[in-house]
Amino acid sequence: MRGLERYAPLTGVLFVVFVIASTIIVGETPAADDGPAEAVGYWARNKDEVIAGAIVAAISTVFLLWFAGVWRATLAASEGPGSRLASTAFGGLIVAAIGWSALYTFGFIAADTSGDVPAQVTWTLSVLQADFFFPLAIGFAVFLLASGLALLRGAAFPDWPGWVALVLGLVCVTPGGFFGVLGGLAWILGISVMLFMRGTPTMPGSPATEPLGPPD
Repeated sequence: MRGLERYAPLTGVLFVVFVIASTIIVGETPAADDGPAEAVGYWARNKDEVIAGAIVAAISTVFLLWFAGVWRATLAASEGPGSRLASTAFGGLIVAAIGWSALYTFGFIAADTSGDVPAQVTWTLSVLQADFFFPLAIGFAVFLLASGLALLRGAAFPDWPGWVALVLGLVCVTPGGFFGVLGGLAWILGISVMLFMRGTPTMPGSPATEPLGPPD
């Protein structure tokens, strides 16, 4: 590997770190069932924090998308021609990135326009920010399920991360989907470190590196 390519897997770690930082900066946002006065008051009082947190969250999305490319290449190197599961996992992360972007964008707009638009508009944005969760959960479910199946078929890692991914992917499509997504963040963190320690593979047939496998 040349230059910074070796560190590309750590974009998964940076994604999780920036998500945590964004969450800390913004703090607890209004729930969907909070009244208009409470919701509008929150976005007005915390305008600077929410905007700063949204910017940090936007940076995290850049790292997520970069990690998506690294992870697809990792799975594709072991899958070979077609790379169906690698492409499916990649697509799941794209959907997750869109869902995550929508959440912090709704909050950003609510804070940035608070006081400049009717209170009903701010309240609507607040409700969307609180409950627009399905795209994020669905994206993580597809990403984790496809990754889990690929790993169990021998791609790059031992079996246990594959089983964990399958369980978390299933949780993402249940009423406990929030916890599945949280678990997915931890899974990305761990798999990023493992991938960095092993190195990034090239496609099958490339003379540059050998496909990855379990350590001796």
